[in-house]
Amino acid sequence: MKKGRLIFFFFLLMLEFNKVSAQFDAQYSHYMEVPETNNPGAVSANEKLNLFGLYRLQWAGFSDAPKDVFCSVNMPLSISGTKHGVGLVFSNENIGLFKNQSVLLQYSYKMKLWRGVLGLGLNLGALSQTFDNAGVDFTGNGNALVDGDDYHDSDDAYSYSGADDNAWAFDAGVGCFYSDDDLFAGLSVSHLNSKSTNYGIDSALMYVPRIFYLTGGYNIRLSNPFFTLKPSTQMRTDFKSSQIELSCLVEYDKKLRGGLSYRFGDAIVFMLGIDLSSGLSLGYSYDLPVSGMIVSGGSHEIYMRYSFIPEFSKKNKYKSDRIL
Repeated sequence: MKKGRLIFFFFLLMLEFNKVSAQFDAQYSHYMEVPETNNPGAVSANEKLNLFGLYRLQWAGFSDAPKDVFCSVNMPLSISGTKHGVGLVFSNENIGLFKNQSVLLQYSYKMKLWRGVLGLGLNLGALSQTFDNAGVDFTGNGNALVDGDDYHDSDDAYSYSGADDNAWAFDAGVGCFYSDDDLFAGLSVSHLNSKSTNYGIDSALMYVPRIFYLTGGYNIRLSNPFFTLKPSTQMRTDFKSSQIELSCLVEYDKKLRGGLSYRFGDAIVFMLGIDLSSGLSLGYSYDLPVSGMIVSGGSHEIYMRYSFIPEFSKKNKYKSDRIL
């Protein structure tokens, strides 16, 4: 119990970081439900085969507001008495005239530590960014730019050809993730090979910053055995800007969850979730903006996870020369 409290207190010290959000990666309110979104060390931490899907609509009511889709599949492996996890991740974000996509292979090596398991993980894959030239809003007649307006200049260097521009880059990340019955904690780095990629013209670059994540949570068992308090937190930073989120869920009978998060300078988040006996989990969150810079209908996020223990046993199989 003392170890868990000390680690959770350590995460609270992150409040000293600047509370500004401006990152390439999408933000997910259910970070505690699917830590493998940014930490490959968490791949198959529950020792099950997991299918996960998430959809997020950011700032409902805004024209061309961010829309995010995240999908993953991962499973455990045992090789010569050692434990591993492998997975595949796909993410897609549409934001204005830009589309960000990534496909990553995930791997983690697992080892026993204290009362739980430590996973050391690696991401390898590619990411791309597409700019929709055809969606550019020109002023004046046809495609001619008008001098003196508030948005365009006839001397603009960029050539709007009407065809989409695309840039892509190799992507890699590393992470470690510890979990036991009451505690989880993770440290990871996304876009380890941070770089700028040219769209094909010098004036247009895709820049992907290296982002560090620190995540943790602890289960507090209450006097009523049916209820568990589940505080958690996540910080991410590229050391130019940072974002911090504090969350607390109340879980009933290991099936129903509800609670709040506060994302500093951004939103208050209301969350609901349920685990069904079939291995299916569902969740929903609503982000209420608190920033004076954002006036919208809030943000909506839903997820679905299906988890089960894979059975690859051949015990029930038999051979017969009568079956071809």
